[in-house]
Amino acid sequence: MSLRLAALQDRYRASVLGFAIGDALGFPFRGLPPQGSLRAQSMAEDFAPRPRGRFPKGQFSDDTQVMLAVADAVSKEERVDGKSAAQRIAFLWQEGVILHPPQAATDAAHALLDGTPWMSSGAALGIKDPSSLSRGVVVGLWSEDSPPRVAHAAHVLTVMTHKDPACAAAAAALGRAVQLGLADVPLTPGVFCEELSKAAAACDPELADELYYLPRALAWDVDRALAALRCVGVPPSQLAAEPGLPAHVTPVLLTGLYAALRFPTDFRAALAAVLKCGGEVDVAAGVTGAVLGARLGTDGIPARLKKNVMYVDELVAAADRLFDARMVKESVAATVTASTRR
Repeated sequence: MSLRLAALQDRYRASVLGFAIGDALGFPFRGLPPQGSLRAQSMAEDFAPRPRGRFPKGQFSDDTQVMLAVADAVSKEERVDGKSAAQRIAFLWQEGVILHPPQAATDAAHALLDGTPWMSSGAALGIKDPSSLSRGVVVGLWSEDSPPRVAHAAHVLTVMTHKDPACAAAAAALGRAVQLGLADVPLTPGVFCEELSKAAAACDPELADELYYLPRALAWDVDRALAALRCVGVPPSQLAAEPGLPAHVTPVLLTGLYAALRFPTDFRAALAAVLKCGGEVDVAAGVTGAVLGARLGTDGIPARLKKNVMYVDELVAAADRLFDARMVKESVAATVTASTRR
């Protein structure tokens, strides 16, 4: 394998690992009130010493479980196939191994298990919980890097649990962020967010606008920015009822991306900024970890976190299967193109 491909494979691994690590750091604190800055800093050093319920240190949540299920479907089918992805997602519920999922995803999985077609099983419009976001990592690692392709893949991989276009748009934006990290091309925050906005626009123009203007928050101090992002697109009643980051895909995505932009070379500091928010910090920290992992590679992830996240071998294997399938796909496409030109 060439050095270029080896480096790319490493970034695939780091993006998957980064999401799982962020998720595992935040999982014990999901739903809790915001943390103090010093407490949040220590939370990003290692996984919580006390397990959540029966779960040990380094255990990630349903978000990473679903990401792995979708990655398995895409790598085995060598394409984005909604039926296959839906079957693997539903299997997590059928086997009773899913960890603390939101009700909307549970209802969708039960509908799939009862025979509802995957295009019709998702939660109704208006339900925008962030549990669909992790699928954006797979979108980024697999899809061609054009906004229409990214948006289509995001829609196919989210609609079986979430019909609201904001969920597909958020997954598309995360997918594009991962792609830009893999490409290793320096971009200003403005250009970076413009690319994410283009990917989201086909699904949800409102979220696309929020992404386009996200770099403005970088001019504020961190606390002010996080407080403002928490409120974007969220009904006041939900903000009042949920401490910290609400269970809404828009502020969770924006917060995760903001931290990656604010601390572009410091994995631990970026995660600490997210973890201090409280609420839906597991998936938000996962977003940050996936984006920075794709950009920095595995050397950019602290060794203790890489060592102590659970099922690390399975995470790396899932990334490698996606990488191998993508390389086969590109090789076939190149062969077809060359034959056409003869």
